Amino acid sequence: MNVLGEALRMIGGALGALLTQPFYYIFLIGVLLHYRRQGILERKLFNIRIYVYAGRVLRTVITGMIVGLLVSIAMAFIGIHIQTEVTWCIGTILILLSVFRLRYAHITMALAVLTIIYMVLLSLPSWQPTGFIGQVIESIRNVDLPGLLAISVLLQLIEAVLFRMQATRFSSPVVIEGKRGKPVGAYAIEAFWPIPLWLFIPSTGGLVLPWTPLHGAESWINGVSLTALPVMIGCSILTQTHLPQVKVNAIAKRLLQSSFIMIVLAALALWWAPIAIPALVIAVILREWIMYVSRREESQQSPLFIRGLRGLKILDVIPASPAAELGITAGESVYKVNGQLIQDPQSLHAALRINPAFCKLEILNIQGESKFLQRAIYAGDHHQLGMIFAPDDQAVISPDIQRLSVWHLVTKPRVHKLNNSYQEADAILLLESNLSTETEVPEEPIELTPEYIEKHGLPKRPRRK
Repeated sequence: MNVLGEALRMIGGALGALLTQPFYYIFLIGVLLHYRRQGILERKLFNIRIYVYAGRVLRTVITGMIVGLLVSIAMAFIGIHIQTEVTWCIGTILILLSVFRLRYAHITMALAVLTIIYMVLLSLPSWQPTGFIGQVIESIRNVDLPGLLAISVLLQLIEAVLFRMQATRFSSPVVIEGKRGKPVGAYAIEAFWPIPLWLFIPSTGGLVLPWTPLHGAESWINGVSLTALPVMIGCSILTQTHLPQVKVNAIAKRLLQSSFIMIVLAALALWWAPIAIPALVIAVILREWIMYVSRREESQQSPLFIRGLRGLKILDVIPASPAAELGITAGESVYKVNGQLIQDPQSLHAALRINPAFCKLEILNIQGESKFLQRAIYAGDHHQLGMIFAPDDQAVISPDIQRLSVWHLVTKPRVHKLNNSYQEADAILLLESNLSTETEVPEEPIELTPEYIEKHGLPKRPRRK
């Protein structure tokens, strides 16, 4: 009974520690604001909210809880030494990093910053202020970097799996400026998970574990206590050249490969602690390399979601719409409707009006092959059957998609039309070309007067060609 009572007391204390810390609440509020912003942006870009984001928020929170429980169980056997002051430092660093970019609010980035602070403090051994600041500095000087690295690697491994399984559901269509200065359709794949961790830490007079954790075996003899550590994981990717699932699979594969490298380094760091510092540096380099390769691939390939010559390209399909029921997917093209060729939304509306109660569609899939569909049209159906099309040259774009920070979460998303400098330049070139090809006005005939002959001589006969 004493053991059970002590365990319940520890669990209650850990839950209380999580609830009394502001960081988990802040992370949850950030997720809510992020999905709220996506809904507002969809209305501004497409005049309709495509997805209901309550389900995404619920899925994010439940997944984070499950992941936190799994990692907490794993760390109970690995072991970590962490003070409350360090947990507050990590949470504060995560919030500060989100001010610059949302994707920087990741446990790996936070630990890299903490490592820099750790090395700076080690170079200043004589500086020891008093009070709360002194306690924080002393805790950072004694921070368990191998244990924190183990947490980071476990979360990165799970992040790769989660990104493969769920990131496609978190993708949202957007309109951005293309390489040639024209609007192009794209997908913002932004998946973030707030993770609450409950960690056993060595404590005098606490519950004695029936097993001995791997890391720091001698320090677990006197008992343990539970502490809470809320963190963030996630990834933000933009693609205009691939379907979301294709891009997600590629990124998840690279995350998984980098996780295997980091598992080896984390195991070595548990054996020899100094390896933890270069291992964290390598973790950041690998993560940024994945982002760099993704951006380079996007810049070298042609955009997928643009207006073409064969039909009207589909950027996305509204869930539970007529198009979704027919199995129409993003990346396909509407070629014919009721026998009429389709080149723009206006021609689609005209074709649908031929028979307001029924429609026959010819859809071109990604490979350019035709499939024929038909469906009755009912009152209340979306005017485009639930299809969101690739933008034209007059579409508005979102300029902030690739550089989202916490400031963008608390302000309304910006959209604007691109200037017409490219169209104006084309018009000027066309005008100059027309002017250069215009027929020159013929000169007036020369009157051969004696004065002219005396001054200029007789004109030469032109050579025969």
